[in-house]
Amino acid sequence: MDFTVIARRTDGYSGDDLTNVCRDASFEGMRRKLAGKTREEIRNMPKDNFAKVPVTMRDFEEAIKRVQPSVSAVDIERHENWYLEFGSA
Repeated sequence: MDFTVIARRTDGYSGDDLTNVCRDASFEGMRRKLAGKTREEIRNMPKDNFAKVPVTMRDFEEAIKRVQPSVSAVDIERHENWYLEFGSA
């Protein structure tokens, strides 16, 4: 998995936004396993079936499509100006 690509594609994402991307990506494999199954089929699936679903680059790409950044360019500029004037908090 290329985390550099993920980092480039999440410019403007806050730490909380990145947490949401990771959480969403972690559920993507489960969504694939459950797709097209009835409630009864899902109930009868072995529980350990879900613990062994690896997170892939595709999962992150799908999550990034759904989770939008909450930090605007204006917010970043304000932060950079604050840092230049006052330093770190």
